[in-house]
Amino acid sequence: MVMGMKKIPLFMLVFFLQGCPLWEYLEPPVPESNGPRGELSEAREVMYSFLHARIAGEPEDELRAYLTSEAWNDFRKDGLALQATGSPGYVACRIQDESVLTDGRFGFTVLMQEVVADPLRTDNVTEDLIVSFDEEEYRISSARFLRRTRVRAEEAGLVWEKEEDGKKKEARLITLQDLPPEVEGQAVGRDAYCTLVLSPLEKGMAFGTQGGNGLVAFLNWEESGPATENPFRPVTVLPHGTADLLIYSPDGRYLAVETGDEEGNRGIQVYETGGEREEVALKLEEDFPPHLYTLALRRWEPESKQILIRVDPRQEGGEVDQGKLGTWSVAIPSGEKEKLLGG
Repeated sequence: MVMGMKKIPLFMLVFFLQGCPLWEYLEPPVPESNGPRGELSEAREVMYSFLHARIAGEPEDELRAYLTSEAWNDFRKDGLALQATGSPGYVACRIQDESVLTDGRFGFTVLMQEVVADPLRTDNVTEDLIVSFDEEEYRISSARFLRRTRVRAEEAGLVWEKEEDGKKKEARLITLQDLPPEVEGQAVGRDAYCTLVLSPLEKGMAFGTQGGNGLVAFLNWEESGPATENPFRPVTVLPHGTADLLIYSPDGRYLAVETGDEEGNRGIQVYETGGEREEVALKLEEDFPPHLYTLALRRWEPESKQILIRVDPRQEGGEVDQGKLGTWSVAIPSGEKEKLLGG
């Protein structure tokens, strides 16, 4: 007797074949991964480009090109400022932390340092920024204010304050009368403070005074903030001159000083912040004699190994070497120089 074959319904066949190769074959294919979206190193480059554009004082439209509409709205909130609020403005930046998030996003905690001459103050503003990679481009997609540390000149004294999580703290630091009348046998100017800057490590500050011989000095404290008394460390006395701008290296190991004197000479000096606070031998006066050239400090490079300076003729139409005019990179501490841009 010939037995007939029973036909099994397809839905029953699928039910019984779960876990076997046929069932795997019947499943829809899983899309292949396209790999990571973006690279942290490339996102970091975009971040530094954005921060340096802020230091350079680029116009608002140029800065907005780095931002999504969401980030632009973030920068319009309290606590954040896309552009500096006074002159000379943003002078330095530092990436404090970075991380790879998800979906082509990269997180950065950054510090922007601002100096304002009138009324005299200096700010360290810490921001959380996110760079997103989308449609083959990197843009900053989110910005958040974290905290602000400020030192302001108030009459003859300096006042430190910190704003974080909606809370504020304040401490009085040092007055002009507290400064020694002499340093290394030279009279110290105590008429007024002329410039200030906070350490990028939040462990102190540098300041300059005016009045005869300008003083440059450090006040040091712990990361938690100033104590009742903070170590005072003189750096240099500038005969008949003043410090017009002070900028720490991002790692806090050096302090660059832009100086001017009564005769119109303008130069740049760099000092170590630790130990004996020795001046770094850059030989700038030999390469750019002050009676022919004026020097202006632009910024530190991120690795703290170079400063960027601007060289201009002291007098328009003067007999200078045109090849020396422009923007230069000066290696620290070797003093090796490389011209980046022409006059």
